Amino acid sequence: MEGRVLVTGASVAGVTAAWWLARQGIGFDLVEQAASFRDGGQNVDVRGAGRAVLRRMALEQAALDLSTGEYGTDLVDSHNQVIARFGVDEDGDRGPTAELEIRRGDIARLIYDDLGDSVDRRFGDHIAGIAQDEAGVDVTFASGRADR
Repeated sequence: MEGRVLVTGASVAGVTAAWWLARQGIGFDLVEQAASFRDGGQNVDVRGAGRAVLRRMALEQAALDLSTGEYGTDLVDSHNQVIARFGVDEDGDRGPTAELEIRRGDIARLIYDDLGDSVDRRFGDHIAGIAQDEAGVDVTFASGRADR
């Protein structure tokens, strides 16, 4: 059976799924409700399986290059004297700060930009309705567009 995949959301999970679909030659559409790609966002620590996935995508070093460069966390008293220090966790398995700490938008942008030009990316739209039958799924979008 031939078909394609609808990926909704152009943040980290959505663009990562799209990246892997593209590498496998599976057709897909990427739809994002925001009017444009959303940069920025909170810092995220990338550890364990996340690091392994970036390594397999050949994007680990690029992500490290975009890292926040945080050296750890110091707890200080009212006189600004360090009372506890938590350094960067280079193993990535424990501690409050991982070696690879990156803003959500930076890691999503890194993966998004690596998708290539052949990807159908639609911003400013979202799913309004879904109807499934034995042969597939009909999707209507807020824009009025409909796909199967």
